[in-house]
Amino acid sequence: MNRALQKAGISKAEIQYWCIHPGGKRILDAIAKSLDFKGTELEQSFAVLKENGNMSSPTVLFVLKKIMESMETGKHANIFGAAFGPGLTMETFIASTHA
Repeated sequence: MNRALQKAGISKAEIQYWCIHPGGKRILDAIAKSLDFKGTELEQSFAVLKENGNMSSPTVLFVLKKIMESMETGKHANIFGAAFGPGLTMETFIASTHA
């Protein structure tokens, strides 16, 4: 995560939405702990996990859809995304909306 943020030239504090692949409750809890989240940062990930379970690769796209539905139209926002695959694979993305 730090490398992706550094490459994008933004800090963790500048991320408004966290689009994290909900591979399971324990995974989301571990991510929340490691990133020192204190509130609702992973709300959409937990909601998708509860509603649909882990659907493998496309699950993170369901989280992104939920985030986009909750965003305020016309406001700038940064979204950090992370998806996990078999073994130790992880892909990240950073997306920005413009006002």
